[in-house]
Amino acid sequence: MDRAVRQVSEDLQAYAERDPASGGRSELILDSYASFKAVLYHRLAHQVWRLGELPDREIIAHRLANTGKLQSGVEIHPAARIGRRFVLDHGFGTVIGETCEIGDDCYLLSGVTLGACGIADNPGGKRHPRLGHGVEVGAGARILGAVDIGDHVFISPACVITRDVPANTRVSIANQLQLQRCGQAGGRGFLGAFALGERLHLVGELPDAEDISVLDADHHPLACLRLECTVRERHHRQYRLRNLGAVVPPPCYPLHLRVDGQDITLLDPPGLSSLVSTVLKPHLLSLGG
Repeated sequence: MDRAVRQVSEDLQAYAERDPASGGRSELILDSYASFKAVLYHRLAHQVWRLGELPDREIIAHRLANTGKLQSGVEIHPAARIGRRFVLDHGFGTVIGETCEIGDDCYLLSGVTLGACGIADNPGGKRHPRLGHGVEVGAGARILGAVDIGDHVFISPACVITRDVPANTRVSIANQLQLQRCGQAGGRGFLGAFALGERLHLVGELPDAEDISVLDADHHPLACLRLECTVRERHHRQYRLRNLGAVVPPPCYPLHLRVDGQDITLLDPPGLSSLVSTVLKPHLLSLGG
């Protein structure tokens, strides 16, 4: 058990150093942080799990793990292998599966699932993720299957990962909100838009004909712009933005994209504001002295 005690001491020190809410007070974490209790009980449970000669070792290990679960809302299988200086911040709802391997200096938030790809009837053997050293995982992220997450990877909240991620990378979701009027007749269209280079792209369930316009932050159309379709495919349209030449004041950002054919507004598509700013720049009215 000496090893478990050393690991718990390192975990506690890492938590105090990396979590500003604790004010660096390890005694506060040890006394009142439920998520740390989950790690503490796992360190003990894992050591018991490895004692092959101990009768009923699996039962004892699971009881220790369940005690940590009851106190924290975190479920860590006693067989999971977790490296040094592990921090589980907040933690509630986090699940770490049996064959997980976690490297040194990793930091996980609440609601993280390190699980298998399937729900029931998963095959035995390696079926859970391996996290390298220095991996940070945001709240609600799901890492599923026997995937390999490289060293120093940052995984943003709510990501779902089912394939390997190379070292020194950042995983994130670029959410695109879509507004549609309540009671709108007809089927719902699912669209996305983004600007790349000098073109605007519209993808998804597209109507045969659509009238699209750029809106400012207050949802007023930019009448000084004309969008010319240069590529028309079933699930993809590409547009060139033309400035009609009028001198106009700078629009209020961020900009949105309205698709009148389906009465849908896409909020702040990636790259749209930057593209429009470039197109309008020669004709913007200079404000101020």
